[in-house]
Amino acid sequence: MRGYAVIRPIFLAMLSIFCACIALAEETLSWPPLPNAVAALESNCRVTVKTVIVPEWEKGANFYYAFEPTHGQRKTGFIFYPGALVDPRSYAPLAQAIAAQGYLTVIVKMVGDLAILSPDRAGVVISDYPDIETWVIGGHSFGGAIACSYAKDHTETITGVVLWAAYPSPAFSITDTDLKVLSIYGTYDGLATVEEIEASRADLPANTKFVAIEGGNHTQFGWYDVYPNPVQPGDNSPGITREQQQCQIIYHTVKFLGQVNKRFCAATFLLGKQDQQVDALRRFRDMVLVKSTMGKNLIKIYYKNSQRLVALCEQKPAIRIFAKKLLEILVPVLQLLCYYY
Repeated sequence: MRGYAVIRPIFLAMLSIFCACIALAEETLSWPPLPNAVAALESNCRVTVKTVIVPEWEKGANFYYAFEPTHGQRKTGFIFYPGALVDPRSYAPLAQAIAAQGYLTVIVKMVGDLAILSPDRAGVVISDYPDIETWVIGGHSFGGAIACSYAKDHTETITGVVLWAAYPSPAFSITDTDLKVLSIYGTYDGLATVEEIEASRADLPANTKFVAIEGGNHTQFGWYDVYPNPVQPGDNSPGITREQQQCQIIYHTVKFLGQVNKRFCAATFLLGKQDQQVDALRRFRDMVLVKSTMGKNLIKIYYKNSQRLVALCEQKPAIRIFAKKLLEILVPVLQLLCYYY
């Protein structure tokens, strides 16, 4: 494991330099969206589509697309990282369909359309939607690999991962996390082959759910134009239509989002969901704890044991009263730490 600690930053640095060279050399390398994808960026009675500008992001890549359900929005949100050199609009039809089922869905624009150059952009999306209680991150192809990297380092906010024709490299392994993972792949995929997907089990949690789409390929996970070729280089011809493949992608993704359980938060149980003290605890988590390895480990331990603590408090009222009083004493101290941090 010590070897990975050394190899990982070197690997990421080399990969970033390589990708940056590609992006700077010719941004027009990106696959453009098909007309169906552009049309899906229009709002309708079920989904409101917004282009959200983020001023601090690099010009030309300083936005994301938010697909917001107009009615019955659930408390689970889905952040999507596009495949390498694919225009993010190419995934709009799928985002529309997922959002129509009540799940906020966000497609992030990447620098040079390469997720490796903008791996942490999910953090801004999460802060922009404080009412979302459970976050799932995912991506297509290389975007999925980088989504794993983000999830690995942010298990305090990310609950699940959805992989579309994607898998993490050993450098992004999430085996030792408690993340819920869905891996959807096509049996005719020439770029993320069945053999590679099977091999990825070593870098994913043991309870990862794998879904094979018979006849599905790599290209049909999005709506991008690969003219003059029928499929993108290296991919195989599909055995089913794009619509058939994407119906299955949408179905299994929506099903997974509905099954991902939000984290139990003992503090919310004790103090109340809207309590200002809970907000103070969250600020301490986001401003102080996440900045260090020890703090991140404390967050993991807390969420891992929160359900057990809640059950104990429900069984023993005296413990619940004591724990609540203890939190009420602790919160002002943590607020001071945030102030001076």
